[in-house]
Amino acid sequence: MGAYLNFQTKSNPNEVMAYLDTNSIQKKLYQLEEQSIFIVDDEHLAWVKKERPDMLEMETKKYGKGDIKTSGGISFKTEEAGITYEDLAEMWVQLFEELNKQFKMKYYAHSCSLSLDSSYFTLEQMKRITNNGKLLSGKSSKNEHVVALYNKYYAAFSEPEEEVFDISIVNKKDYLFVNEGWRKVEKDYTGKLWIHDGVQQFTRSYIADIPHLIEDHKKYVPKIRYMGSHSDIEAFIQDGTTLIYLETIGQEAMIKSITSVLMQGRVKMNDHDVESDAIQHFDINKAGNKRKLVALDDGIAHAILYHAPSIVDANFSVLIGRDNDELLSSFSAWMEKSQPLPYPKNLTKEIYTKLQEKDKLDKLTSLNIEAAKVDLSILEEECYDLQEIILEVCREHGLISPDAKPLKQKAPLPKSPSLTVMQVQKIYDTLEEMPKTYSLDGVAIKPVGLKLFNHNMTAYVVEADSGNDDDEFIGLQSQCFGFVENLSAPDCSEWGYINIEEYIGLGFEMDLFFENMYIDSNGRVDTLENLKIKEAA
Repeated sequence: MGAYLNFQTKSNPNEVMAYLDTNSIQKKLYQLEEQSIFIVDDEHLAWVKKERPDMLEMETKKYGKGDIKTSGGISFKTEEAGITYEDLAEMWVQLFEELNKQFKMKYYAHSCSLSLDSSYFTLEQMKRITNNGKLLSGKSSKNEHVVALYNKYYAAFSEPEEEVFDISIVNKKDYLFVNEGWRKVEKDYTGKLWIHDGVQQFTRSYIADIPHLIEDHKKYVPKIRYMGSHSDIEAFIQDGTTLIYLETIGQEAMIKSITSVLMQGRVKMNDHDVESDAIQHFDINKAGNKRKLVALDDGIAHAILYHAPSIVDANFSVLIGRDNDELLSSFSAWMEKSQPLPYPKNLTKEIYTKLQEKDKLDKLTSLNIEAAKVDLSILEEECYDLQEIILEVCREHGLISPDAKPLKQKAPLPKSPSLTVMQVQKIYDTLEEMPKTYSLDGVAIKPVGLKLFNHNMTAYVVEADSGNDDDEFIGLQSQCFGFVENLSAPDCSEWGYINIEEYIGLGFEMDLFFENMYIDSNGRVDTLENLKIKEAA
């Protein structure tokens, strides 16, 4: 029988064997007539099928697997070449290391060649073969003996992980103990944190490159002050220069003194400024600042000062969270409370990401908290921009047709020098209910749906344009058809197309009492009965 090292590849066995056929160490093993690395591949199964079909089923189960015999001594050629068993074992180890770099390999924990008494490989060689135990197989075996072997060898082969400082907790102005001294943390223009390395005066060491050198950490605690009062800032948010959110902790009397000034919409009172070494050149909203104050032990209090739009409500626009997940939850609440459109709630994160990509979420200056401000322009013109973004996300996830388009916006009402907005809207509401263009073709006596007039002209509108899919807006169609009566030059009166927007801009008014009237082809306006009598005559 002997001792074997059993292994398996999760890569393509044909590619592994093709690699081994060109490998210099593998070729050397062939020359010495020593055990070389072999893995069952398609070529081997084809040979078995032809030469030993009785073994095909068994060999097929070994597909991707292999072993080498490490017991039994060395060949005559190996001995003649002056190569010892230890040299041979090292050749195998180097070859396995090369395979580990190129392919996905696993080594069975129950292999007899893995022996802690170093019968076949030294402990260091077994660590190299199994990549410090990471490539051992057997952890999930149903065989308790195999699991026990896995645990035994993994404990022997694995290297204790070196404790590395968690740099994610470091912020600008913190202090780190590096190279036998405290170094102040700075931030470059790209947002990367760095310190002077303590060796050369102007040499920077970026925090991301030296976590293994950090021995200790002092967190920077910013302060806010007013007159003789001061407290620690735990978090803040600025929208531009405006302080919209502040968390602070300290002596209750001092916190009340500081926040009372800010609640009045001031940053200065009695010739004294509210100052902070963390919040530079700030102002505060003149109204709408609220405070939540909680008394803690020993006269200490915690306070949150905030501006109303930063708190979840019907009209809030600032998203706040301790991390990105909480920020997303805040956005979800905004979608529920502050906009009217239906949307797939399971794609809220995708909509949030799309808003970020389109610069519709502005990241705010903050400390120890995440904050972003929704660009409320996406709610203008009946939420057209937001609707377009929601549709884009739905298209990308196959929820709607790729050709789906957002609902069109209503066009703005034209301005009139004499009519109110409601009166102009009345004109368009009337047009909406009228027959559409060409629908009255061939009708001799047409109903007049709308009468517009000024001091010199009267327009009798009988048809309104229905619009088409290429129009930029819905409603407010400007073109109509009717008869225009020129009072100062009757011979110039005629049928034709009428631009309603232009007429409203020229001061035309709507006759509100004009109803149930008709017009014939000659431009005569009367009741239907009277016009029929005139036509018959």
